[in-house]
Amino acid sequence: MKSSASVLDALPLDPTPDSGPVHRGGPFTYFVALSCGLTALGGALLLEQQGRRLWGGLALLALCAVAARAVWCLVDRFRHRCSLPRSHAVLTDGLGFRIHCTCRDVAATVFFDPDALSPGAGTRLLCFLENYASRQRIACLQIGPHPRLGLAEPLHVSLRLAAGQAAVYVVPLAVAPSLPAGEHDIPVMLRVRKPSGTGVRLPNTRRHVYDLWTVHLAVPFTVAAPTGATASTPVVAPRPDRAQFVSLASISEPAARLDAIQSAVTAGFPAERA
Repeated sequence: MKSSASVLDALPLDPTPDSGPVHRGGPFTYFVALSCGLTALGGALLLEQQGRRLWGGLALLALCAVAARAVWCLVDRFRHRCSLPRSHAVLTDGLGFRIHCTCRDVAATVFFDPDALSPGAGTRLLCFLENYASRQRIACLQIGPHPRLGLAEPLHVSLRLAAGQAAVYVVPLAVAPSLPAGEHDIPVMLRVRKPSGTGVRLPNTRRHVYDLWTVHLAVPFTVAAPTGATASTPVVAPRPDRAQFVSLASISEPAARLDAIQSAVTAGFPAERA
């Protein structure tokens, strides 16, 4: 993995440049344009009745400027959308995940593989991410803490996603022999930064989903009761330092690379499935 100012880039590097407007023309922009236009019209009628006072004229000009700016944002949004490439929609179409919300245009799915474990066995936390926007995003993950999975303190990582890029972050972990049998979970929090502006949603992405500022997840896993067979299983050491960040799709390429998932899961961490 390559990093720049503590931000990790998925491999292979995605050369997709940012595109689309820096500021998005969304519902709030429509509201601003409409309200300023109506206010300007009402102000013009009022000024005509009151002799067009100077202060009123200046206020009218200011409102017209705000309305013009909002209208430009809307025009710029649709102008860029006509030339944008289509998203590969890897998480929903390629892998069949159900996406109910995004975090500032980033879709995410997190789970263990395997998620049914024996005490002392190894597992992997898979964090699938996909940027639905036409400009890059920085996905900030906080994983844990969970001392009995080898995370005495939260694991903080910042992951760069190019426009339309899909990637997976794989963290090797292991269940402590002292973890009791039953259902457990690890907390995961996702926040997203927009270092180069907002952009617009790419074609072929899920639009009718909630877009949140912060996403909190409780990722479940099950620990089986120890038996004679599992009691002799060698204890695996968790290795979060061997995490892999692998690119799965780029809108600069014609198709996704879903075969990269297997190499990301197995790289640097032998299979210790119970």
